[in-house]
Amino acid sequence: MIILDLVFDVFIAIYTSLGFGTKEYKIQTKMEKAGKRYPILLNIYQNNQELFETDDYLGNLVLNLNLKNEDATKEFVSTIQQYFNK
Repeated sequence: MIILDLVFDVFIAIYTSLGFGTKEYKIQTKMEKAGKRYPILLNIYQNNQELFETDDYLGNLVLNLNLKNEDATKEFVSTIQQYFNK
């Protein structure tokens, strides 16, 4: 049982040290998926990546995005464009 617990802890440590499962990785993955349909969105993200990963408003906006809902995705793209065209 102790060995199993130790193996599990090592697996989790490796997983998080490689960046998987982190907020930044989730944001990057979601923006890359959205960027396939909306290249302008990917361009905005790449130019402002640090802001997306540190700003709570932008980060939560991305993390709460439902990519399967086309209307929500269009609204998200519009919101991001307005945010960066201030």
